[in-house]
Amino acid sequence: MPRVLVVGQAGKAGPLPCAEFAEMLSQRLGVPPLPLDGDAGTPEQPDWIASEPAGAFSEPLFRKAETVIWLHFSPLPYLGDWIEHQLERITAFITPRQRAAARARWDDVLTAFGYLLRARDMYSLFRHPALAHVRVIELRTPREAEFWLMAQQRRRKA
Repeated sequence: MPRVLVVGQAGKAGPLPCAEFAEMLSQRLGVPPLPLDGDAGTPEQPDWIASEPAGAFSEPLFRKAETVIWLHFSPLPYLGDWIEHQLERITAFITPRQRAAARARWDDVLTAFGYLLRARDMYSLFRHPALAHVRVIELRTPREAEFWLMAQQRRRKA
């Protein structure tokens, strides 16, 4: 699996953003990551790992990728986390820092639901004949993604 594109939630939000997952996979497989400059173009290296947000990816990376790992997480953990923090906020005196953290968590909830709404388009994209050469691995929970990463590390050592 030398040319890998990780697709999922962008940024640092959520339980396991795609850039963080790609970095961990890169370390486990010993394959260099592509820079996250937003305009990676067509990679020249024979082996690489790249990450791009779901719904905002570049065509050259999809054409060159052999494997796409789709971090298709449910928004429910984000919502549960936000509700939990809102309950803490109600029961405790809120500082400006805590208010900012609560707003950031709500942004995570909205972003996660936005990715959920793109799922139908993603399934259609992965069935397109131009991507018949791509192996798609869909990981539905952060725990499943972490387990899959551990399995890759074991395969590499074997």
